[in-house]
Amino acid sequence: MANLKRKVRSLQWKNSKACIVVLVLGIIASLALAIAVRFYALEPVQLHDSSMFPRHKEKEILWMCKLPQCVEKIKYDETVWATLRNGESVVRKVIGLPGDRLDFSDNGKVRTPHGRFRWKEETAFIQSRQLHIPRKGDTLHLDRLNDIEQDFFVNLMHEAGKKFFVKTTLWQGEREIGVEALGATKLGNRQVSLQEIDFLPWQDRFLLEGQVFHSEPGDAPIQMRYEFFEASDSSKITEFIVPEDCYFLACEKGAFCMDSREVGYFTQSHLRGRFVKEPRIAINYIKQLGRSLLVSIIGKKKRAAQRQGDAQPEKAE
Repeated sequence: MANLKRKVRSLQWKNSKACIVVLVLGIIASLALAIAVRFYALEPVQLHDSSMFPRHKEKEILWMCKLPQCVEKIKYDETVWATLRNGESVVRKVIGLPGDRLDFSDNGKVRTPHGRFRWKEETAFIQSRQLHIPRKGDTLHLDRLNDIEQDFFVNLMHEAGKKFFVKTTLWQGEREIGVEALGATKLGNRQVSLQEIDFLPWQDRFLLEGQVFHSEPGDAPIQMRYEFFEASDSSKITEFIVPEDCYFLACEKGAFCMDSREVGYFTQSHLRGRFVKEPRIAINYIKQLGRSLLVSIIGKKKRAAQRQGDAQPEKAE
């Protein structure tokens, strides 16, 4: 008899308007969740080259988590989705975090506080260098930066929209040499123009310094020094406060691949997502967010009802 009553109630429920309303609301909620996951949480990104091989293959589709906690909690050795300053998007590997010191060898090996890395198919550096990756709020003292750090500082200034110009001087020890000496140097098979020396990358500057050293008398090494000035009033720039956390991103294959070696640091605002092997991580987060929101709404309604009840005057006896 009890089973018969349950069946009757079930049939009545299925044929009721309330059941149809609940079903429609469930479909709408599912569609809303799918749209939220697709546009807010996850995005598929296809690789168009082999720059990340063997970690990721060409034409492979990677699911990138775009949620704030995915982008803010990026770790060493993770794959991230980022944008260049020209708007082009790239997928790269994280080998340097804010606050890290990277040691580059002349054969393309990198030593970090978290592990070691090496570009495949390329010796990336012509001389060993060290690089300190700044955090948000760090103050860069320009007179303490080495040549590779100066290159990265120039990129940070461009990204921040700062208007500035550079003055290059040539020194042998503490003796200044006229920059005209650089006019007799070559990069590859072409003569160097004095108009381009203010923004030459550090590898080119190193090659030019060696050429001038062989043509100048004296045993002290040759050094090109940069000074930076505000474009508005020609005042000298001595310090720079870093506006965002910075990261060093790299390809797996070094040849013909643009990464932090060319474009400098990738700042926090240029990180669009982090690769997740299990897209359910982001989906579960959206569900938890929905539950938390629902609990919050219910809690607010209960508290409002309680306050309304407390505000009613007591009846006189």
